[in-house]
Amino acid sequence: KQWYQRRVAITAGAILLAATYSGYLVLAVLIVHWLSCLIYVCHANTHFYGGLVYKEWFFKLIASITLVLTFMNIVEGHSFTRWCAYHGFTLIQNLLMLLLWYFHWYSDPSDPDFYGIMLICMVIGGTVMGSLLTIIYYQLFHPSRKFVLEISKCGAILEELRVKYTSRTSNFETSL
Repeated sequence: KQWYQRRVAITAGAILLAATYSGYLVLAVLIVHWLSCLIYVCHANTHFYGGLVYKEWFFKLIASITLVLTFMNIVEGHSFTRWCAYHGFTLIQNLLMLLLWYFHWYSDPSDPDFYGIMLICMVIGGTVMGSLLTIIYYQLFHPSRKFVLEISKCGAILEELRVKYTSRTSNFETSL
């Protein structure tokens, strides 16, 4: 799924650019983000390893680190509201880091930098485009959707007709 890779690249890029201004500030932001993800994972009541407490805590630590860069559904059920909340929070965090970087490097408001503005627009546009493509995929093309099931039924009917047609033509050719 390429849009997840693009989202990770956008977030990593925003983190790296902000780190050029103040690594300690970015580190503090990432620690707060990680701790909030850890609190979310701990309150999600995951039970992946039965009674093995140390493995469950290890999973929670790894899942919270993963959530710093990309969304991962760790709870059964519909995840659309969790997905929207996560990506809204991440978009705000990325924009704040990019704005921190932009106003540090380009502090002259009378001479805006084209590349800096382009990076900020790429983060906003990339996040919006990735979100729209993800929503379209899950609403129309996910295997659990009725639309896909109807298309697959049509595909099965067409395949059945193709097999019948090819068997008829091969029987006709052998009879000649």
